[in-house]
Amino acid sequence: MIGADIVEIKRIERAIKSVNFLQRVFTENERNYAQSRPIPLQTYAGLYAAKEAVSKLSGKGFRGFSLGDLEISHTDLGAPFLIMSDKIKDLFNGEVSLSISHEKEYAFAVASYEPVKIIPMIPGKEIDDGDLTLMKRERFTHKGDYGRVYVIGGSSHMVGAPLICAEAALRSGAGLTTLCVPYSLIGAYRSRVKEIMLNDISDLDGEMNFDISALSEICAKADSIAIGMGMGKNSALKDILRFILCNFGGVLICDADAINAMALSPELFDIQRKCSLILTPHVGEFKRLSKALDIDAPSDMALKLNAVIAYKSAYTLVTNGVTDYKITSGCAAMAKGG
Repeated sequence: MIGADIVEIKRIERAIKSVNFLQRVFTENERNYAQSRPIPLQTYAGLYAAKEAVSKLSGKGFRGFSLGDLEISHTDLGAPFLIMSDKIKDLFNGEVSLSISHEKEYAFAVASYEPVKIIPMIPGKEIDDGDLTLMKRERFTHKGDYGRVYVIGGSSHMVGAPLICAEAALRSGAGLTTLCVPYSLIGAYRSRVKEIMLNDISDLDGEMNFDISALSEICAKADSIAIGMGMGKNSALKDILRFILCNFGGVLICDADAINAMALSPELFDIQRKCSLILTPHVGEFKRLSKALDIDAPSDMALKLNAVIAYKSAYTLVTNGVTDYKITSGCAAMAKGG
């Protein structure tokens, strides 16, 4: 599906003389971005064309939402992408791609969208709330009998994600849980943890470094490692993943930004890894993996990668490529960040 729009730059030049137009059509972030560009007028025209293209892509125009409900942001390399408000998220069940260009008199934008295929119910055991129980512990055991989990994640922008993961590991029965976060952020966690242990990894401005010494120690001690939560677009993440895949002999669980890093570097799946691999993508993350690997179905991907995949949507599909489980536990309150 495609939506496109072209706008005369002189038209935008006349319109932005009105403060009301600027504030109604462009968000504060968009206005700041346009003013930072060499030719702000061209940028405003491109942003306006992109919003119009998205409205046409929706098939509903601006019924129920306005231009101000759309925000066009940009990656570090300058590529535009769409930030949708809650009002219009329901219009798209997939990722919207944008392209913006302009020349002397006109700005032109194209918005494209491929709906995510909703996986139908499949044969296999269905698991609901009544099937879920915490692991039973024997009377004469100690914490070392129940595994050592290391959670690697966090950045200056997303401090809470790895903490939630570590708390979940502890709650599910892990004997020893260690939270590994950037050194400069360690203070943010000290007052929040009780049974969870803390380990810091060197960082630069809140982004974790590729610290071989710290990673070697983690690989030597852990029974399982969960990685990716809240790490963002960390340029070191690819090297961190490669090191763990090659040097860790336990179970590696890749979530969130670790999955995105693997989708950008699919050669990581070609490594002769030592560890067992679990991937936990939501709908958007799976779409990126699917495109990178040219594999559409979670079960086919699990079989090809020799991994377990937990595909998270309204329900969770867990598959190793041979056996599938559909987990229908949980509730709508879980549909939020973290």
